[in-house]
Amino acid sequence: MRIAIHQPEFLPWPGFFNKMFLADLFVIFDHVQFKKRYFENRNRIVSPRGETAWVGVPVKSKGKFTQAIKDVEIDNSQLWKNKLLTTVGHYYGRAPFFGDYFPGLKALIEEREYGRLIDLNMELISFFRRNLGIATRMEFSSGMGVEDFRASDLILNICRKNGAGEYLCGSSGKDYLKEEDFEKNGIGITWLDYKPPVYGQLCGEFKAGMSTLDILFNHGGNSLEILTGNITTGS
Repeated sequence: MRIAIHQPEFLPWPGFFNKMFLADLFVIFDHVQFKKRYFENRNRIVSPRGETAWVGVPVKSKGKFTQAIKDVEIDNSQLWKNKLLTTVGHYYGRAPFFGDYFPGLKALIEEREYGRLIDLNMELISFFRRNLGIATRMEFSSGMGVEDFRASDLILNICRKNGAGEYLCGSSGKDYLKEEDFEKNGIGITWLDYKPPVYGQLCGEFKAGMSTLDILFNHGGNSLEILTGNITTGS
């Protein structure tokens, strides 16, 4: 069993889905602390002129410094839906596959009221999974009954709970994972050094690190092949 674990991001970047594609089980890390001004409630897109912008959804965070991701509420007193859709339309309206995917994205956002951030993020993640063709099984960490250890111990506990033989981890994990504990439990760690693939964008000079929307609107049915085509793994 090959497991990957990741926080549920908003309009995730390609590396998120690359990791998901490689895994047998993708664990949504939803019971850990929410990081304000990180990727759980915002991401970047790029215009035909090469201008990048953050798009996202406002959340209620005042006085809730230790709230878990699964508990974060959207601040629906702000008119975020129209702002988000207008910005995406302005940036990608001329993209080759905009007409194929934007109506579905628009309906997903407009036709439902979202109280919690995670509900919106999971709908968006499902939107990408359908259109990329990724069928990896997903589970929520909050439903696994794992004890609230920190960092390495928590991840190890999730891997053990699910019978993992291999854990897929980004290179930043080298800063906190206790590799010897994984070895003792018969779990190998595969370090992923994902380098965003260079592909055609509306702007002339390539901008890396954009939301996966950028690939989808520009390359349609070839998006998964592009997204997964530049994988470097090492020990």
